[in-house]
Amino acid sequence: MEQINHESHLEGILIKGRVRYKDSCPVKGAVVILEKLIPVCEEGFQDQRPEGTCLEHALTNERGEFCFSISDKMSSYKIKVFDNHHR
Repeated sequence: MEQINHESHLEGILIKGRVRYKDSCPVKGAVVILEKLIPVCEEGFQDQRPEGTCLEHALTNERGEFCFSISDKMSSYKIKVFDNHHR
């Protein structure tokens, strides 16, 4: 019987989401931006503040869904959404 190492098959992470209006209708064609948060030291501040660097962007489909694949599991990310249709 062959032994399978599951870790080698799980190299990345899939981030999936859905954008909806308040009435639960999907937002079609919204711009979704994935940012990686990088700690930045500013002079005069003791704490590091994270600053976002754009990694990818996507448009939501007809169901308001989007998807990103990332490989760096140890970093923090931010997702920004912009609705161009202003319903």
